Amino acid sequence: MSRDFKQFREILANRNFTTYLSTYYLGGFSNFVQMFAIWSQVLRLSGHDPVALGIATMLEILPGILISPWAGLLADRMSKRTLLIICYILRAGTLFLMFLSTELWHLYLLAAIHSTFVSFGEPPHRAFLPLLVKSDQYVAMNSLLATMNNLWQIFRPALGGWVVFSFGSQTAFLVGMTLYLLAPLLLLLVKVHDRAANRSKAERSNSSMWQEVREGVAYIRTEPILIYLFVFMMLFTLCMGTQGTLTMLFVGQHLVPEDQASGAVGLLFSALGIGGLVGAFLTTLLVKRLPMLLLLFASLALDGVAVVVFAMSDTMTVAITCFAFFGIIGSVNQIVQDTLIQTIVPEHMRGRVYGAFGPITGPLSLLSVGAGTSLAAAIGTRAVFVICGVMEIGAVGICRLLPSYKQVRESLAEKIPQSTFHT
Repeated sequence: MSRDFKQFREILANRNFTTYLSTYYLGGFSNFVQMFAIWSQVLRLSGHDPVALGIATMLEILPGILISPWAGLLADRMSKRTLLIICYILRAGTLFLMFLSTELWHLYLLAAIHSTFVSFGEPPHRAFLPLLVKSDQYVAMNSLLATMNNLWQIFRPALGGWVVFSFGSQTAFLVGMTLYLLAPLLLLLVKVHDRAANRSKAERSNSSMWQEVREGVAYIRTEPILIYLFVFMMLFTLCMGTQGTLTMLFVGQHLVPEDQASGAVGLLFSALGIGGLVGAFLTTLLVKRLPMLLLLFASLALDGVAVVVFAMSDTMTVAITCFAFFGIIGSVNQIVQDTLIQTIVPEHMRGRVYGAFGPITGPLSLLSVGAGTSLAAAIGTRAVFVICGVMEIGAVGICRLLPSYKQVRESLAEKIPQSTFHT
């Protein structure tokens, strides 16, 4: 454990990393304020209709299906920092328009536009992170990020919920816009060697965008570990896509009065952060002792059990405990996935690999949200959460029984031996 803290200190001593982290958290808090605000505004304008909430969420998901591959390609062709700066500024403009909106269809349209800019920023962000540290610091960096994310998660949702609850959704949009405008100012201070940013015009012209898209697809198809990881993420998304959307509705129906739902959901999401802190430290120990596939399977199965317990809860105490457990599982899952991709995928391909997640998981996320919110209107949110939990447990069995399981396990043992994490 002392060695883990030493690695954390070394990474935090890196000025580029800490500056970028500050930028990321400003944007992240703005995202949370925007999310709570749009949920609250949609529920108010629609008369607490779960289908309206589902439509808004699906419109936020849809652009990622179409945009992510091109955003990943751009991240491999040009400066990732420049892409991120542009995305922050455009998001700020979208939130200002949300502040001016008065109709439900305005929010639907703006949710889709905002999501477009978020989708453009995600592959560059994830491909930018490995450039900030040494290759032997990937696990430590991902664990530190999970630690910081979840520490921030303790306060961020509660603050976001408080802003919306105390000042209203429209004021919350202005708060988010201001933070989005501060983020790129800090990002200008980050200086790293970005191979894509230093490509000459001749290099770009010799390789067309379409050719590089095909190269990315060909690379993914020849890497069994990535294919298996995408299958895992597809099942994961199908099971979990609707859960976040329905949380506020579930809380208002079963745990607290409807007018207190924003604040209560903020507390639940803060509990995610507390659990995530535990999960971040726990993962650094688990990856030294257990195979990565086993960690992925266990995290999904245990999450399914916790979702069923949450669905049957009728007090905030039980719900908060479940969300803390979700946080532990989420940290384990995210650290393992990011470490696998960062270790296996070469720098010039990372943007396209991360960009591939959008069109692969996006349609299933739409299906999950659409089916989940529609079912909630028919059979209630409690029943939908139970179904989701059972599906997560069943998804583990599907992953284990896939014909490629043995090949992937052997490939992982060869490319990322357990001894890697003992050095």
